[in-house]
Amino acid sequence: MAHKLPIKGVHRVRKKLADGTVREYHYAYRGGPQFWSSVADSRPGDRDYVFALNDSLRPSMPEKPKVDRGLTVAVMARYRNSPQYLNLKPRTKQDYDKFLGAFEEEFGNDRTKLFEERESLAEINDWKNRWAHSLKQWDYATTVVTRFLNWARKHGVSIVVHYHNGIERMYRANRADFVWLPQEIAALLAVASERERRIVVAASEGGLTPQDIGRLTPDHVQRTPLGRRLFFRRAKSDNPVSIPVTPALAELIDTTPKAQKRLIVSLDGRPLTPERASQIVRDVKARANDAAKADPTRIHIRDELRLYDMRGTAATELLRAGCSLNEIAVTMGWGLRHAANIIERYAALVPEVADEVLEKLVRARRKVRAGEQGQ
Repeated sequence: MAHKLPIKGVHRVRKKLADGTVREYHYAYRGGPQFWSSVADSRPGDRDYVFALNDSLRPSMPEKPKVDRGLTVAVMARYRNSPQYLNLKPRTKQDYDKFLGAFEEEFGNDRTKLFEERESLAEINDWKNRWAHSLKQWDYATTVVTRFLNWARKHGVSIVVHYHNGIERMYRANRADFVWLPQEIAALLAVASERERRIVVAASEGGLTPQDIGRLTPDHVQRTPLGRRLFFRRAKSDNPVSIPVTPALAELIDTTPKAQKRLIVSLDGRPLTPERASQIVRDVKARANDAAKADPTRIHIRDELRLYDMRGTAATELLRAGCSLNEIAVTMGWGLRHAANIIERYAALVPEVADEVLEKLVRARRKVRAGEQGQ
């Protein structure tokens, strides 16, 4: 039997119509949805009334929109969930995201079947031209798009062929000839502040990249049988690096404030980013060259030199010291094959190599002359 007691929370409204009839409306709560009126067959408290109330209180579930799995945005989502993307190194993934996001913004609502047409190359090139000012970024965009489309093709995701293959790379860089000379490093240090000096020392003495300089902590300093070393994995390649702690690096490590979590920080004490490290060296170089203009006895630093080129300085110092290829590779965090290619180029830049060749020639000729005189 239906009870007549009011149900808690229900908001009741009575309205008198123009013909004098009084009608009652029930709402799930004040301001909520209306679920019953007095013209209904049910009565307050009976089963249909309670069911109507419960239905009005149940949150409405929006119908899940159907996604066209052939759209670029859908294929991109599947790629981002694939092991080929998820297992990228953090830095590489960050670089990929820049171009994947831009590509999705441009072509997300297009079906990937578009890329099976040869004419799509022109559309992709028009998109890449936003980086025409930087051939290196243009090439990176080419690489990312090619790998995305290759993944879609190889894994049977919406396309069976695409034409964005074999694209000529525009950026050609060989900076092996750009090595900081010792006097240029000295010119930097002469005008650098303490925190600026630490960046220069880390790069020129340790061969640290802009990406790695700001990552080092005291935990990366390890004892060795004869001294200490910096041991870590490179941010870019994840290759292990073992750098001997030279006197200059030892001073850097030992003078790090105890409260400072990282060995090298930005000028305001914050974490040092690669971009900020490079900018700091550019600023110091500008000050050093301004000083050279005012004083002809000072060294002018070549304009083309940048922070990353100090790795060449460190590698050249190892070569001058007579280190083996394996020792140089471990210290610089290079593979042996890559180290061999790099050292082959650096060897021509080391003045001592020419001196050693000359010394050997002189000794050989003296032996020949001594033999001739003894005959």
